[in-house]
Amino acid sequence: MIVRFPEGAPQPSSPSAIYADDDDVLAGIEVRPGIDRSLLPRFGDDLWDISPAIFRANARPVGYRIEFARIHDLAIRRLAKEHILARLRAPLPSFRARCGPSTAVGILLFIRHFAEFVRDRIGNLDLGKVDQPLLDAYHAHVRDGGRRSVQQSRLYIETPIDLHHFSPWLTGGGISVLPWGGRTANHVSGRSKAAFENMTPRIPEPVISALLRWSLRYIDVYAADILAAREELDTLDARCSAIIAADARSGRQETYRARVAAWLESRRAAGRGAPVWERPPNRARRVDPHSGQDAAPFNYHLICLHVGSPATGRLSHSVPTVRLLERAAREHGTEVGGLDTPISIDPDTGLPWRARFDATSLPREERMLQAACYIICAYLTGMRDSEVQDMQTGCVSIERSADGLIDRYRVSSTVYKRRRASGAPADWITIEPVARAVAIMEALSRRAREGRNLSSLWVSLKQWAWTADHLASQASPIVNAFRDGLDAHVQDAPAIPHVDGKPWRLTTRQFRRTIAWYIANRPFGTVAGKIQYKHASVAIFEGYAGSSHGDFRRAVERERALGQLDDVVAHYEAYLNGEGPAGPGSGRLKREFAHVRDTLGDLPGHIMDRRRLRSMLVHLGRTLHVGFLNDCFFDVTSALCLTQLGDRDRAVPILSRCSPDRCPNACLTTRHAAPWQGSIDEGDVLMQSHNLSPHQRTAIERDNDRKHRLIAPLTGNKT
Repeated sequence: MIVRFPEGAPQPSSPSAIYADDDDVLAGIEVRPGIDRSLLPRFGDDLWDISPAIFRANARPVGYRIEFARIHDLAIRRLAKEHILARLRAPLPSFRARCGPSTAVGILLFIRHFAEFVRDRIGNLDLGKVDQPLLDAYHAHVRDGGRRSVQQSRLYIETPIDLHHFSPWLTGGGISVLPWGGRTANHVSGRSKAAFENMTPRIPEPVISALLRWSLRYIDVYAADILAAREELDTLDARCSAIIAADARSGRQETYRARVAAWLESRRAAGRGAPVWERPPNRARRVDPHSGQDAAPFNYHLICLHVGSPATGRLSHSVPTVRLLERAAREHGTEVGGLDTPISIDPDTGLPWRARFDATSLPREERMLQAACYIICAYLTGMRDSEVQDMQTGCVSIERSADGLIDRYRVSSTVYKRRRASGAPADWITIEPVARAVAIMEALSRRAREGRNLSSLWVSLKQWAWTADHLASQASPIVNAFRDGLDAHVQDAPAIPHVDGKPWRLTTRQFRRTIAWYIANRPFGTVAGKIQYKHASVAIFEGYAGSSHGDFRRAVERERALGQLDDVVAHYEAYLNGEGPAGPGSGRLKREFAHVRDTLGDLPGHIMDRRRLRSMLVHLGRTLHVGFLNDCFFDVTSALCLTQLGDRDRAVPILSRCSPDRCPNACLTTRHAAPWQGSIDEGDVLMQSHNLSPHQRTAIERDNDRKHRLIAPLTGNKT
């Protein structure tokens, strides 16, 4: 159906020589079942709604509407349509794969940007006049004096390259010259090979550790209170409605003062004061009649629920009722919140973890709990955001291992990346905290799901009519709000440590990349103090093993390579600062580092050219294996750990057999000194025993002397 514009409105695009106005934009593209294809967008329409080709339940249709009417230049509008349609249909699959409908929305920005640049420079949109100097000028324009990143620049540079290759599918043809002599957009923009690994920043260890510790506390300690308070509030709502209906049937017209008095008396008998708001809604204000000072306003909403009043104004505007409340507050004090749900004891403080709930604090804590569950599910599974948000109720199943001893928690969801538009069902093996988080989310989201007939776990908890059904793009905001809420909860210092003096900005992409890095490079580190990365690694790897979505292993291996190089750079920085290395392998390493230092001209505490440094050290990174007691720059020909028949075929060391004081591959830095010193201290304690034989005492002394000599270059102790 062609969109008709009233007189004076922007006119439709000029005719295309390639496509007819009634060509189906989504022809050959899979759409959701039940969609009437006759209603799908046509080429002549200036509004393409391609949401029928989006299968993710949490996708908002408004985000998949391509609006061409905002482009007033008809030639640019036509070019944008033809280019996007060419990308959707991929007439040159060997050059550029077909883009997904979700990607097509973003293409409009880049094609419009380039087309307007060309028009402004040469006066019209004649792509045949575009030459290499103009393309170079566009490249400089795109970089914007360095304000755009290399990755952003690459996305802009792809457009003129595409306009050359897709020339046959553009009215009047595309760019005739081969842009930049056939160089790729990555090459032109200067995007290095390292950028291909992952540009997403890793969450720093102090941040993710604190974030997970608090998330686990929410699901283990706070969740029961939050869910119980919601049940209490819903019960009160239903009871209040029943009282109001009964009053209406009986024709009752009297005031509610007697009910308020009886309710306050019951609270007095329980040792509880008049309820006040935790945070006053709608700028509510109360002045203490005796002191004349501002005081926390009474929670009339809660009182109305208990006495069956249909409106708070009937109570707050009743002078006798207000006097009842003021007297109760004066004689028995006030209570923040007012709901009956008891508050659990925080194991760290020995005190209730918060004040009692009210109708405004409860939704805040529900959103905090939702964010905590998301963090646990996203981080401890290695799932992408689209995979997490496609989890449905009942998605977790528990099964026994083949030996009947181990419980495995299996999460079912859908993989979309590199799959057909409708995705592919898949399972992940995960660990028990994720199963707990899912169970809590099923309970937490039940009210919102049932009200909207949804099955997804990740729904918007707000019940407003204009609120989107699914969490969708709000996942990152609620996680950052969780961080801010925790910081506000802890008074002395931020609950989540700051980085460079600022809160770390969290995105959903960071969780998968971060756990891949820690599994690859710190497998024996702990997550939130009680879950080991090795534990998570085994479960996650089982979930991906032999599956159609087994790219998490590749992600871990990429992170391992990057982590090894990062650790080599850390060795080099320590060398510049005179902090090692030590151990039998330190001589070779020092010679390598001295050559790099002399080549780059680096000074202590200052590396001149970090990119070149990484390229010069990459050969060491390929052989580095980080250990608790030492690092190994593995060389199969000299490794002392490979002592058994067949070991020489191994590509990695056996660190459990390592001899750090003898193996020429072993190297130590200052971070290894503490565990060695701890072992020395244990030997000193043993030496104080009177039950040691002379042989035992001699063995301990020799062992401690060996350890002292090994770490002496790191501790400055030359004895």
